[in-house]
Order: sequence, then C-alpha cells, then structure tokens
Amino acid sequence: MGRVAGKKVFITGGAQGLGACFGRMLADEGAKVALTDVNFEGANETAAAINETHPGAAFAYHHDVTSKDDWSRSLGEAAEAMGGISVLINNAGIGAAGNIETETYENWRRTQEIDVDAIFVGTQLAMPYLKDNQPGSIINISSVAGLMADGMMLSYNAAKSAVWMMSKSIALHCARAGYDLRCNSVHPVFTRTPIIDPLIDLGGGGDLGEKKLTRQIPLQRLGEPEDVGYCILYLASDESRFVTASEFKIDGGITA
Repeated sequence: MGRVAGKKVFITGGAQGLGACFGRMLADEGAKVALTDVNFEGANETAAAINETHPGAAFAYHHDVTSKDDWSRSLGEAAEAMGGISVLINNAGIGAAGNIETETYENWRRTQEIDVDAIFVGTQLAMPYLKDNQPGSIINISSVAGLMADGMMLSYNAAKSAVWMMSKSIALHCARAGYDLRCNSVHPVFTRTPIIDPLIDLGGGGDLGEKKLTRQIPLQRLGEPEDVGYCILYLASDESRFVTASEFKIDGGITA
C-alpha cells in the first residue's frame, strides 16, 4: 500500500510544473488524481502519462480557476470519477513583477483573482466533498514571497501573503467545527518550473541567469519540483493528521 492509497486528490494547475509533479508523485503512492488546468491539452497529456503506469488513476479537466462555474463543474465531475475528493491542492497561480509606481491596477487585480480569490472560491465549493471524505487535507501553494517582501513584487507579495493567512483561518475553522480536515500552506523558493523562466531571462538567461537567481539561496541551487512534491505527499497523507495551520518553507534556507 502506498502512503496515500485511497486518497482522492484534486489539483489545480496540473498541466505542467509543480502540479504535474504532484500528480505523478501522488499516483505513484496510490492516490487517484484529478488534474485541472486552463491548458486542458497539457493536463490531459499529464494524466495520460500517469495512466500508462497507473491505469485509471488520473483524470483531466478544463478549468479556469477564476470561474465559479468551472469550479462547480470540475469538482463535481472529479468527485464522480474518483468516488469523492479528500485532498484539495490549490496550486494554480501566476507571477507578477512591478512596484507601487509601475504596477497597473489591471495586473494587480488579475494576480489577486488567480492567486487569492480562486482559492477562496474553490475551497468553499470543495468543502462539502472534503467533509464527506474525511480525513482530508487542504494544501495551498503560497511562496517565500508571501513571507519576504520585495520592492518589485508588490502584487505577488500581497497575493501570496494572503494565501498564507487564509490557510490558517481555514485550518482554525475546520478544527473548531470538529472536522477531520487540515489546511496548511507551502512556500517554495525559486523552483525549476516555467513560472521562473522570466526571472532567469531577466538575469541574462541560461546558466548566468540561474546563477544570479540562486546566489541568494544558502543551498546555492534552484528547488526541483520533487523537493516540493515530497512535502505535498506528506501533507496529503494521514501521516500529517496532527499538522494544521502551519507553513512549510521549501526554500533552501533563504527565509532564515
């Protein structure tokens, strides 16, 4: 039996990067996974690859996390396909660069809508499924940018810090309501996924850009998706049933 055998996991942003990695690692340990993404083709390809090794373990759905209707539909379809939902991983998100003078209101709103509002809407709509499939876990992907400020990351700092506090509020509500549901936030540093490509390019691209990006990290390297994935695996499993309202820094020591 795998570490998450019997778990039914709903993962947003599952087409590539961290979400795809989470899907693969969780399926390897016995879970069923629903991968959702606005990039349905990518999510479907990832699910198909998982099913080659674990037939029937993965499902893919088109899902715009800014759409309440998409949330309702994809949650319902995933619950029907998997026999419920016991783990929600709010992974979908975007990056944003700009300071208080250069940031636009349009970009500010888009960042909050995708990185914050979607977690509120989706978690609220997922609660009936999670309550029917206890013990369960809600895992919100934040960032070290939610814990450390940067003058050029106004919108992203604000969004990711909101995810941090929202996770604690959700956790406390579930505990006080007597639900066997935990909620925690995960805070990766620069991880080798497409979202950091613009930052590498900003530093000169290639090895040069990566070196500039990693010199502020004590362990002197980028995070790998699997570095975050092992934390997700723990939080999705019943190994973490006494862990809630916590933040997990997968950051190579940068926040120290």
